[in-house]
Amino acid sequence: METMQSTTEVNQYGSLVSLQGYQVYEYQLVLVLPEALKEKLRKVKLQFAEQFDMPSAKSSAIMLPLVKFKQRQLLEQKLRHSLQQLIMGWQPFPVNLKGFASQPSHSIYIPVTSKNHLQQCTKSLKTIQHFLRPDKDQAAFFPGEHQVIVASRLKPGIYDKAWKQYAAKQFTAQFMAEAALLLKRRPGELHWQIAQRFEFRNLPVGIRQASLFEA
Repeated sequence: METMQSTTEVNQYGSLVSLQGYQVYEYQLVLVLPEALKEKLRKVKLQFAEQFDMPSAKSSAIMLPLVKFKQRQLLEQKLRHSLQQLIMGWQPFPVNLKGFASQPSHSIYIPVTSKNHLQQCTKSLKTIQHFLRPDKDQAAFFPGEHQVIVASRLKPGIYDKAWKQYAAKQFTAQFMAEAALLLKRRPGELHWQIAQRFEFRNLPVGIRQASLFEA
């Protein structure tokens, strides 16, 4: 029994919940943003938080997600290996952010206006979808529109007031996407941990595979 308890989680009723390694984690793959751009976005979020008394807008992470998904811990190494081999083949590309947009009644965000390269990233990631889900009932989420969230979960009154202002506000930024981060956390946790960084190296398949064996 001692051996079993060391490899399981026990709930409040004393039942064995899950074997070690079978725990499901939340993951997301996000583009690495330059510090200068992150600071510019941070100021936008800070201004929103102060103007509409929403501390959560100020404290939420600044991210540009490519995919969000769940996976079991025991498959993380295979997941990382597959992502590494895939992403080493990506070529660095420009990303343009412009203006503000909204998801009616609850969110305001800054949209990506250069879509072709990100659509290619999505198409590429879908080739390894079997690594981006713990089972067929929990499919990966690929954003229909890539964006950086300014504020989400807004109450209707705050949303209406804020969008009247932000619909006319200006914002422009551009950067070269050269790397991505795999982030992870346990369900229920607030903060993400960096699991691995992947560089865009524009390598052909054969060279990518050789690079993985050398690593």
